[in-house]
Amino acid sequence: MKAALVYSGYCEDFDDYYSGNSADLVKFTDSISADNQDTLVQLKEIAALLKEKNITVESIPFSESVAAVEQALRKCKPDFVFNLVETIQGNDSLIYLAAALYEYLGLAYSGCSAQALAILGEKIRQKELLKLAGLPTADFLAYSEPSSLSNAVVNGRWIVKSNTEHASVGISADSVVDSVSVALRKIEQMKNKRGGEWFAEQYVEGREFNISVLENEWGEPEVLPAAEIVFKNFPPGLPKIIDYAAKWDEASEAYHATQRSFDFPVGDQALLTKLKTLCCRCWHLFHLSGAIRVDFRVDVDGNPWILEINANPCLSSDAGFMAAAARAGLSSDAVIQRLIPRQCITNQSCNQFPGFFSGRSSIRV
Repeated sequence: MKAALVYSGYCEDFDDYYSGNSADLVKFTDSISADNQDTLVQLKEIAALLKEKNITVESIPFSESVAAVEQALRKCKPDFVFNLVETIQGNDSLIYLAAALYEYLGLAYSGCSAQALAILGEKIRQKELLKLAGLPTADFLAYSEPSSLSNAVVNGRWIVKSNTEHASVGISADSVVDSVSVALRKIEQMKNKRGGEWFAEQYVEGREFNISVLENEWGEPEVLPAAEIVFKNFPPGLPKIIDYAAKWDEASEAYHATQRSFDFPVGDQALLTKLKTLCCRCWHLFHLSGAIRVDFRVDVDGNPWILEINANPCLSSDAGFMAAAARAGLSSDAVIQRLIPRQCITNQSCNQFPGFFSGRSSIRV
C-alpha cells in the first residue's frame, strides 16, 4: 500500500530533517513560522507510523501551483492521501483546495471533505450557521456597528480575530478591547497591517475547553476526554486567552502559564455531558469526518459557547488531540490507523490496519 502525505509549510531543507540528518527544526525558524513548523513535525511522525505498518510513503508539498501538485499525485499513484495541508501560500482559507483536488482525482484521503473545510475555513460563516442551527456561539461584529446592540453590549469586551487564519495567528493580549467602537478601529488596523478579513467576537469571561473528536468504525463521532486550559500563574493584567504567544512561543510567560488538564470534579459532570452533546451536534451539522476539535468558553454562569470548530487539528504527539486520545486509551498509532480510508484496506490487512473510511455528503443546517 502507498500513501501520499501532502503537506504545507515546505522548505527546501526539509528532506535533511525528514531523513534524520538534522537534529531539530531550529534551522528553519527564520523561514517558517512556528505553526507551519508544527506541520513538518506531524509529517515526520505520521510518516514513521505508516512506515511501521509497511505502507510506502511519499511526501508531496502543497507549495507550488495546484497543477504541480496534481502532476506529483498522478506520478505517485497513491492508494490514499494523508492530508496535512493547513495553509496554501500563506492563506488558511484556501485549504479546501487540497481536498477538492483529491476529490477531482478520485483519491481517497483522510479528514474532512472539501465542502466542510471551505465552510469551516471562514469563522464568520461558521458562526452564522451555528446560530441558524440554534447552537450557542458568542455574538460578533463583522462589518459595521449594528444599531440594535444594547449599551451593555456596546461597552462590553470584544476580541478581534482573523476570519480565515487559524492557530491564533494575529491574536495577542491587545486583541481584547473594551467597546464596539475600539473593536471596529482594531478591525481596520488589523486589515491594514496583515490583510484579509477580520471581525470582533463578544469576549466570554470564564473557562476554556478543547474537545477532540475522532470518527469511529460506523462514521459516528467518538468524543475524547475533555481538556480544560488552566491559566495557572498567568501574567497579571492580561486577558486569559490562548493567543499566538501562549500557543507557540516557548519563551513567553503565557506559554508556560496555559496548562492542559483532564481532571475534573464531580460537579463538572453535567457540564462535560453538555459539551459532548454540542460536539456531536457540530459534527452532524457540518457532516464532519476524521478528526476535529471544538473549542469552547464557559461563562461564569456555566453556559458553554462554541468559539470555533477546527476541521484539521494538530496530530503531533505532543499536541492536545493526541493527549486526549491517550487519555481515552488510544495510542498515536491507533489514531492514525483510524484516519486511513477504510476503502483502502484489503481484506487481508483489515486486522492490521483498522482504519475507517469517512463517507461524505452535503452540509445540512
